[in-house]
Amino acid sequence: MLLTSVGAYVLGALDPADRAEFEAHLAGCASCKAELLRMAPLPGLLHRITPEDYEDQPDLPEPEPVPLAEPIPLRRKRGPRRQWPLAAAVVIVVALGAGTAVLAQNQREPEPTAVSWSAKDTASGVGAEVALTGHAWGTEVRITLRDVPAGKPCKLVVRDRDGGRQVAGWWSTTFEPGETIPGSTSFDLARIARVEVVTDDDKVLVTVPAPA
Repeated sequence: MLLTSVGAYVLGALDPADRAEFEAHLAGCASCKAELLRMAPLPGLLHRITPEDYEDQPDLPEPEPVPLAEPIPLRRKRGPRRQWPLAAAVVIVVALGAGTAVLAQNQREPEPTAVSWSAKDTASGVGAEVALTGHAWGTEVRITLRDVPAGKPCKLVVRDRDGGRQVAGWWSTTFEPGETIPGSTSFDLARIARVEVVTDDDKVLVTVPAPA
């Protein structure tokens, strides 16, 4: 299986059949596991990009021209003074355009909704605190773990209320204690039923359910 499938898997672009096939392949492929751990932070980094990052940067002002000689005064002809109304019309059009752009951006990007869940598994002893932030594209997930066995690659699995399942991130358990691990899913925040931390051999370390 090509390593390019790892990127599609991390970004949630595989359909359920391809995802199941890839996960079966992943269990026995050391190179794909290493590539998956390397690319795991990518969704969290991409979702930090804001619409302002795409806007054009303002051009630098041009230097003031240096006059070579005193200009010769010319007699101005009296005529219709239409320059000011024209300039005012331009200003109004620009202001309306800017206002429309701001309004459209506000409509595209509603205020994010954020919640926090926590749980501890009595069998494994692993505890987790999950911060979920809803966006137009899905949900940003940030998880902090306690008492995780060292040396085990883990994945963050998000399950929705309809039985859907997405892997929101991968990482190695060599991280510092208390470090927050980013992830993401295309599920809407309101649809998420629970978050699971699972080892690469599909052992569930802790399940964090949505409040009833």
